[in-house]
Amino acid sequence: MKKIFLLLIIVTFSSCAVNTSFNTFYQNHEDDSEFSFGLSSALIARFLPDEDMQEIKPLLKKAKHIRILVFSEFAEDKSEQFNKFINRSRFEEMVKLKSNDNKIGFFVLKRNKKIKEIVLEISSGDDLVLIGLKTNLTQEDLDKIFEGKKAEKLIM
Repeated sequence: MKKIFLLLIIVTFSSCAVNTSFNTFYQNHEDDSEFSFGLSSALIARFLPDEDMQEIKPLLKKAKHIRILVFSEFAEDKSEQFNKFINRSRFEEMVKLKSNDNKIGFFVLKRNKKIKEIVLEISSGDDLVLIGLKTNLTQEDLDKIFEGKKAEKLIM
């Protein structure tokens, strides 16, 4: 019985070490950032206009909180640290766009067929912005959000 319990503890800790959340990166680098904040998704909903809420409502219903870090100094170093974190944490790169000194990266962390976290990296020159959203979305939920954006662009 003790061996089974010990094995369960080892498996639990090893899986936690592999699938690190953005919150860990946020806590480790918050003091180095020029600006940082965390907010619950329920509070975000209060500040959005009603017309914007229709598009974002499915996301916010399944979101827990958002964390934002902004770096101006040492942005290049933080970008390297963030890339190591993303690779080590098994985030899946969904989109990466580069143009001159500008870069946008969209990453997701999946567990049990659910998207548990979404992280957006925006870098421009000497500035780096990292946005992490803790969620409980399915791939279908995310597809619907993107489809809504595509349809909106076609209408405009």
